[in-house]
Amino acid sequence: MTSYTMGYSSLRGKERRKDRRLPLPIFSVRVDGIVYHTMNWSLGGLLVEGYDGQRQGGEVLPVEIKAKDTTADFRMKVNVQVIRVIPGESLALQFEAMSPALYEFFERCFAARFKR
Repeated sequence: MTSYTMGYSSLRGKERRKDRRLPLPIFSVRVDGIVYHTMNWSLGGLLVEGYDGQRQGGEVLPVEIKAKDTTADFRMKVNVQVIRVIPGESLALQFEAMSPALYEFFERCFAARFKR
């Protein structure tokens, strides 16, 4: 099986992180009942834009991730840890664990996006 998530170029410049940040596909992320969109993401976590909630760094919470796709409904519930909060600007979330189910979710999202 071709791995779309491993072959995508970096967002900008040389990537020094363990996991490459990717701008696409865009995901919606439901945090505390409010839907936000990703600025970028990696196999390690998500950077959510426009967050103006009350979460603090170090908290662990469940979120629902949904691919913004008009032809398919890809969504998954996963636990994340809050890494950084910039009120009104962004929320950095790290996956508690990269499970086979989460990896498969990202693979399906990429496959659907590049099929068109």
